[in-house]
Amino acid sequence: MEEPKIIKEIINGNAQAYAALVDRYHTGLIIHCESLVNDRDDAEDIAQEAFIKAYNNLSKFDNTQSRFSTWLYKIATNLAIDHLRKQKRQIQVEDVEALAQTTEPAFIKNEECAAVRQAVSKLTPPEYKEVIEAYFWHGLSYEQIAAKMNKPTSTIGTYIRRAKLQLKGELLWTK
Repeated sequence: MEEPKIIKEIINGNAQAYAALVDRYHTGLIIHCESLVNDRDDAEDIAQEAFIKAYNNLSKFDNTQSRFSTWLYKIATNLAIDHLRKQKRQIQVEDVEALAQTTEPAFIKNEECAAVRQAVSKLTPPEYKEVIEAYFWHGLSYEQIAAKMNKPTSTIGTYIRRAKLQLKGELLWTK
């Protein structure tokens, strides 16, 4: 059955029809959440909460604006971000420090290290590449990098945050 018809049935009182949507997106949503929070149990909880929130707000969903899956994944992403904020963690590239080290730990495969290095080489502007290499590979502090680049320390922090966001996008697409 097509999603708009399923959604219409649910809104008209057939709560059992929601199981079809849950079955369709359950596994993918958990995987999506796990990629954001790096914890399977938390991901399952967030996915469950996203399904509940979507169900409770289904009457507000407009299928002319987006697909149900897009809307559901957006709900889950927002819940995952809230979860990370509650833990006072920032969204960062998974283990970028470990992957980027020149002496590779035994549990990290060579291709993963190569993928990180390649992603770092693609960072734009070039200053992002420079600060990532200086901070993670050469162990320089923000202050040392700032002095070397003749920039304020706060700018170095901004460069590193933006570079991590670019890396996260690049590395998620290459997996």
